Amino acid sequence: MTAGSGGTKEERARMKKRATVPLLLGGQAVNGFGDGLWFSIWAIYFTRIQHIPAESMGLAIGIGGVAGFLAAIPVGTAADRRGPREVLFLIVLLRGAASAAYIFVDGFWSLLLVSCCYSAVQSSGVGVRVSLVYQLMDKDNSLRVLAQGRVVQHIAYAAGAGAAMLVLADGGRSVFVASILVNAVTFAVAAVLTLALPHVPATPVERRQKGTAVLRDLPYVGLMSTTALLSLCWPLLSSGLPLWIAEGTEAPLWTAGLAVAVSSLAIALFQVRVTRQAVDIPRSVRSNRISALALACCCLVFAAAAWAGSPLLATLVIVLGMGAHVVGELFYVSSRWGLSLGFMVKEAEGQYQGLTASTESGATALGPALVTALVSGAREAGWLVLGALLLLSTVPVGALSRRAERDPRRVTWTDERTTERKAAC
Repeated sequence: MTAGSGGTKEERARMKKRATVPLLLGGQAVNGFGDGLWFSIWAIYFTRIQHIPAESMGLAIGIGGVAGFLAAIPVGTAADRRGPREVLFLIVLLRGAASAAYIFVDGFWSLLLVSCCYSAVQSSGVGVRVSLVYQLMDKDNSLRVLAQGRVVQHIAYAAGAGAAMLVLADGGRSVFVASILVNAVTFAVAAVLTLALPHVPATPVERRQKGTAVLRDLPYVGLMSTTALLSLCWPLLSSGLPLWIAEGTEAPLWTAGLAVAVSSLAIALFQVRVTRQAVDIPRSVRSNRISALALACCCLVFAAAAWAGSPLLATLVIVLGMGAHVVGELFYVSSRWGLSLGFMVKEAEGQYQGLTASTESGATALGPALVTALVSGAREAGWLVLGALLLLSTVPVGALSRRAERDPRRVTWTDERTTERKAAC
């Protein structure tokens, strides 16, 4: 009977594990659709429907990004102390409520308030989710599931952007409001899927790290801060490239949309494959260097598009630069996962992933202003400066990694999680 009971338990555990990945990917797909819908219409909604000046809108959204930077570490610490599933569930619900509140925004101050709330839960949720995936999956599958989630997210994001085209074509306030409510509903669905995931126990009191422990871990702080500079690849694509196409090249404006489509398709096709290159620390460091080199080449090629004398040639040059950009983004994401997961301290996964999310949030919040200033103010020289900055960011990564590896508290020092936590999951 004992053997039979044990077999039943093992079978239940296997079934539970098989159901975990679809739940994780399903939640990311639902969120991806809502994000694609919202981020494709928000600028038009605030400026043309709610009549908020573009300058005020940009300032409010930018300050809101600072809230995300500040919230990530405390929320990650809460995930260690209360359990990552429960904290992520609450975050998703709060994000849904904040997204619905955009209906009532009618000026700078109300937009600032809602943006701060939204950015705080959005940025902090990224770290908690990575921590949850890491603790639900075994070591070999964590990176694979994270990569699969990014693929699903981008496919759903594209579907949401397609739905946004219908909203923008209609242009009526009621349709925009309905879209905001649809986005809020996606968070409710994602929250239900999150709660259906297996429970991950909180870190026992006697093994908890202090709430500021990660801030005193200078090698980890240095690694996450320097590697976060490569996240400028996103404002480079969303802010710098459209502006450059309009002001500095002969390429048609629709080339910016083509660039986004190429990027999304490539991520869907190759993210899982590229992430396999970051399964350990040495390969994660190498992936970081490949990313920096590819993004620097991308900047060089984009600068060269100014010298193309015809729209067709300029478009071809930009597409060539997008190829380098895609390589840089794919290797950046995989190296970031490999380094942040490999160098966490055991029993403080949420706090460490909170710092990871915080540094990336800070870089992406400041990125649009930096990229725009360089591209618009210095033109070709601005692209070269941006490329040099991306290359320099990778210089200290090797030394910081070697220093971090000496600490026996890192998860890289163990092939498996602690037995009791693994059994509880």
